[in-house]
Amino acid sequence: MSARGRGAVIEVEIDHRRVPYADFVKLLGEVGGRVVSRDGFWPLSKYRILLPKRNVRAFLSLLEEAQRSGAEAQRAV
Repeated sequence: MSARGRGAVIEVEIDHRRVPYADFVKLLGEVGGRVVSRDGFWPLSKYRILLPKRNVRAFLSLLEEAQRSGAEAQRAV
């Protein structure tokens, strides 16, 4: 028995030094997505995530903003 989700499956690579895992999960929850699979180890992980089709762009822009602000915070330290 397999569960099939509706929407778009995309693959993203996350640098958890810039975007902590808790923030990543929070962003994903805001747009109604979920992790389908994970590959890799800390700090770089690749995720396949399932998102409603209408929220893919919103998630990618939120993730890009979070990565940018994480990089700026890392440079400031």
